[in-house]
Amino acid sequence: MQSHMESAAISVVEYGVGNVNSVINMIHKAGVAASLVRSPDEIASAQRLLLPGVGSFDACRRALDRVCGLEAALRDAIDRAVPLLGICVGMQLLGSASDEGTLPGLALVPGRVRRFDLSDVPGAERLRVPHMAWGVVQPTGEATLFQGQLAAVNRFYFVHAYHFVCDDPQDIAATARHGIEFTAAVQRGLVFGVQFHPEKSHRFGMELLRRFAELPVEAVHG
Repeated sequence: MQSHMESAAISVVEYGVGNVNSVINMIHKAGVAASLVRSPDEIASAQRLLLPGVGSFDACRRALDRVCGLEAALRDAIDRAVPLLGICVGMQLLGSASDEGTLPGLALVPGRVRRFDLSDVPGAERLRVPHMAWGVVQPTGEATLFQGQLAAVNRFYFVHAYHFVCDDPQDIAATARHGIEFTAAVQRGLVFGVQFHPEKSHRFGMELLRRFAELPVEAVHG
């Protein structure tokens, strides 16, 4: 039987934001082959793409725009049924816009990123923003990345002050709570996003990355 490393590969998009080495290391710990891709040509040959992001929305968007042809290559990959997973601000970039900045998102999952407003939540004075904590996520419907053991038991690490509000509730793949219920993961076709950090979430993060790497062949190739 083939190992994860032999049968699947994840290409991490390196566009100058975040610690991509920690993401690569966690993918390897999950037993999956991983590499950095920096150009449209490298993206064109990717089997699965992971879009990281750390910092502010506009800063990540500007960094993405600085690499000529990168956005077009990502869109072309999606058109070719290559799965894409955004993590943290990488998930937020999948949306249409963010309260954190003025630049447009990629609009791959229609919606807006909003800052946490906990002013009407009982005990709000005890809830901090940014939200920095371990949390359980609740999958919704048939969320692809949360089937199996992650549907029953999970614990992921969050660091964020903003949360994704989907235009279409059917794009919500999982929710979590920080005073209010918020979107912890999205899925629209083969475009996925998670607000938490799988690279910091130990065995649960590894399992999620394995599930992404093991999407059925028919799903990967349409």
